[in-house]
Amino acid sequence: MSNKIAAASILTANFLELNKELNKLKDSKVKWIHYDVMDYNFVPNLSFGTKILKDICDNFNFNIDIHFMVRLDDKWCVNNYLDSFYHNNVKQFTFHIESILENKMKLISNYCKEKGINFSIAINPDTDVQKLTSYLEIIDNVLVMSVNPGFGGQSFIINTLKKIEQLYKIRQKNHLSYSIQVDGGINNQTIDIVKKAGADVLVAGSYLLNNNLSIDEIKKRVIEIEK
Repeated sequence: MSNKIAAASILTANFLELNKELNKLKDSKVKWIHYDVMDYNFVPNLSFGTKILKDICDNFNFNIDIHFMVRLDDKWCVNNYLDSFYHNNVKQFTFHIESILENKMKLISNYCKEKGINFSIAINPDTDVQKLTSYLEIIDNVLVMSVNPGFGGQSFIINTLKKIEQLYKIRQKNHLSYSIQVDGGINNQTIDIVKKAGADVLVAGSYLLNNNLSIDEIKKRVIEIEK
């Protein structure tokens, strides 16, 4: 992947002014929104559901990347659950390797193929990349968490650079096509080292969603990420 992508995580947005913040992102030429879904089980926090997603999709033309930080059990019905989050603007579903059951993996992969969207797997800072290797041929994206999942505004965990580098080397060596996405602690001090390690997509929260930033300032930051 030659061009980098900036994805804005709205988890750090001012929810009372979400429409205003989304319009600022639109005017700043942000094309991707990172939409976190949390269940207060897999992670100790709650976030967005289907209603806010529908409102965003009905009123904006962002590409939506849905990051499911949820605990999946055997009773979980793939099609019913994913149908509730599927809209034309949704381009990627991301599930955690730490929470996804092996018998659900193929079902989710097939669902994504049928809908024409990316199937992505996320990996936490403490999880070994080896846990992913058997799935790298069937997924479209790997999301490397560079902070512990659940809350925005955290500091970048420097050891996660090794994961990015490792995934990049595996992709090159085996001629695979998955993109590498990084989420957490993205700012002017980490952008370059993350891109150098091999990241294609950088998810930024407070670095792009800040009430004090003008549209021109956000544009500059998007360009900084995507250059």
